[in-house]
Amino acid sequence: MAARVGRFVQKLLETRHHSVEVLDPKELNLGEVIQPLHFYSNPRQVPAILHHINEKIKAADGFVVVAAEYNSAISPASSSLMGNFPQSSYAYRPSAIVTYSAGKFGGIRAAMQLRQFLSELRTVHVPAMLVVPRVHETILEDGEETTGGYLTRAGDTMCRQLAWYANALKKHRESEDTPD
Repeated sequence: MAARVGRFVQKLLETRHHSVEVLDPKELNLGEVIQPLHFYSNPRQVPAILHHINEKIKAADGFVVVAAEYNSAISPASSSLMGNFPQSSYAYRPSAIVTYSAGKFGGIRAAMQLRQFLSELRTVHVPAMLVVPRVHETILEDGEETTGGYLTRAGDTMCRQLAWYANALKKHRESEDTPD
C-alpha cells in the first residue's frame, strides 16, 4: 500500500512542479544500521548510506512524511529511518503528514504521533494533513484515487501550505541565523 500512496503523493507534488526525492525505508534496506549517524564518535565509521541520505535531507526545502499506521502508532520503519539523523538536518523546514490504513480512520492516530515526532525533529508541520482511509479501496495501484477527487482536493491544500511554508522558511533561513 505504501507504493500506492507514495505514487499518489508524488503525482500531487510533481503536478505542482515540486522536485520529489523519495526515501523509502523498504527500498533503502538499511539492514543492520542500528546507530544514528550523529551517535558515531568517529565520522569515518559512519556507513556511507547514512551520509548519502543525510545530505538529501539537509538539501530538502521541506518534507512529506507518508506513513502507514501500525497498531495505532507510527510505523516502525518510518520512525527508524527518520530517527537515524540529527535534528539539525531537518530543522526549520516544513513537513506535511500523509497517513493511511486499511481501516476507516486513515491512520489518524499515527498522524497525531507524527506531529509530535516531527516537532521533536524541529520541523514545522503544516496544519493540513492527508489521511487515507481504506487505502486498498481509495487508491489504485497506479496511484489514482477512487474518491471522486476528494483526496486530490485535500492533498492540494496540504501541498499549497507546504509550498508556502517552504518558501517563507527558506527565505528566513537565508537572511537570518537560526535560533539554535
